[in-house]
Amino acid sequence: MQDEYISILTNDFLKNAGIVGIITLLNDDKTAIKGKHYITKNNELLIEKEYLLNADLTQLYFNSMIDRFYKNTVIYSIVCKIDNLLKKSDQIIDQKLEKDIKADITFISDKLSAASLKTGIETIKTKIDNVQIYYDVTNKTFKNQSIDSGLFTQLQQLKEFLNQSLVHETLCFKNIIYNYINKFWNKSFLLRNNAKKDMKECFENDFVIPLKEYIKSDTNKMKEQCIDCGNSINSKIGVSISFMNDFADDLTRKKSALYNYNVDMNLCPICAFLYALTPLGFIKYHNDFLFFNDNNSIESLCQENSFYGMKHPSEVKEKAELEGKYYKIYQYIENLVLCDQRNYQYRNVQVITRKNLDNDSVKYEFDILDKYLINILNKEKVKDNLEYFATINVIKINDEYISLFKEIIKRFLDKRNLYDLLNLLIKRNLANPNESWLIFYAKKILEIQYQINGGENMKYLYYVTKDGYDLRKRLTQLKKGENVDESYKGVIYQLTNALRVDNRKKFLDIIIRLYTMLAMPIPQSVASILWDENGKDIAYAFLTGLKGAHYDSNKNEEGNEDE
Repeated sequence: MQDEYISILTNDFLKNAGIVGIITLLNDDKTAIKGKHYITKNNELLIEKEYLLNADLTQLYFNSMIDRFYKNTVIYSIVCKIDNLLKKSDQIIDQKLEKDIKADITFISDKLSAASLKTGIETIKTKIDNVQIYYDVTNKTFKNQSIDSGLFTQLQQLKEFLNQSLVHETLCFKNIIYNYINKFWNKSFLLRNNAKKDMKECFENDFVIPLKEYIKSDTNKMKEQCIDCGNSINSKIGVSISFMNDFADDLTRKKSALYNYNVDMNLCPICAFLYALTPLGFIKYHNDFLFFNDNNSIESLCQENSFYGMKHPSEVKEKAELEGKYYKIYQYIENLVLCDQRNYQYRNVQVITRKNLDNDSVKYEFDILDKYLINILNKEKVKDNLEYFATINVIKINDEYISLFKEIIKRFLDKRNLYDLLNLLIKRNLANPNESWLIFYAKKILEIQYQINGGENMKYLYYVTKDGYDLRKRLTQLKKGENVDESYKGVIYQLTNALRVDNRKKFLDIIIRLYTMLAMPIPQSVASILWDENGKDIAYAFLTGLKGAHYDSNKNEEGNEDE
């Protein structure tokens, strides 16, 4: 079998993403038979050499990339707009509809005029039909013409033009390489000198032909080694790892005395081909790319990162209100809890995010998912409150908009508590008493923190909140016609600051003075702030009640007096 198959073992996250990518490629090829042409065994992938030599790997690569990213391309948006416009061809065009149509044809013309798409058309114009319609649509006169039958005729012709397989493939792939592939590597058709060349030809020459020649070659006399897998290579066939973004400088021009000016950071053609497939291994979620690097097995990697392995439709559905990686990470952990908790709770999973920054630069971020996170999210109250926060878009604190869901998950990943969020919401409410919902949010965050700290008696936490709320009602009666939040703002500040530094004795001293002033009996909950192991959470529960949160034991639901 060793002579008939090449062997690929899991390694770092980029190599593993490439493995997921090549299995995606193989799944897309209807002629590739699992168990014959490729075999997965724990951490090893075996691919038949004969299959690789005969397969059109370049076409498979293009097909898989387009299948994966088509709905994220501008071509998809253009086709959708054309379809919608053609549906309006029989309608009476009023002023509002005319404005919308003008906006859509401007969008179509401007997007098709992009330099990368123009270059793509130039490389295939002798192989396609009716290329003139492309030049007509990208002409300035197209956007300024009357909305009549002539316009809709052009749109129909444009739709037929874009539906040509070569046009569709070329324009989609041009969009994909400059929006997705270039986030991971820079070589082949991405080089400026190759911009006007046939993209398939570039990929074939740079990745596929070297791979096939390497499979056929005798490596016994090669003295160098692939930096990734250890396969024997030589300087002629080795591929510099510097084509991967953010992993190495240009080793051709920036040689160093560190390795005696003799570059040994080269990949074999097999690993280079795998690295070219990394965009297929990552999950695109909004503007980020995520990879769950679970080295337990290749099957696990594919289940957790490719569309073929997803267990539920919700796993690939983006949450409209929550951009970025945090909701996707939450989905992943939640599915581990629901689907396969026993197998996952004793091993760590590395999460890699290829993040797009505001200045168009990109960077890798690393997080670890472990038993701690799985145990937290296995708590029903934590899940319920997180799902609630997932329905809230953002809240404004001073001049900053923040997502409480994101901030909570972020603290989970960093192994930090949530008390700073509690203080932030309470102090924001002190400055803006009308924003009563902030205390309701603070109460829900406290419930999560209480569960994290091992608190189990949620009813007791509710009763403590009610004790604080009863004190608030008595203070309100004392200050008839006055706003209790304004009257006792200084007291609340002192209580909040005392808890911020975990000075529970000072907190109790202030509370006891309030009860003494009102001649009220001091409830047992106040005393438990000192002796209970969750005393800090109990103190915060009392404080949120004092600020307006309460619990209605008859309705068995939490609320806020101002809701």
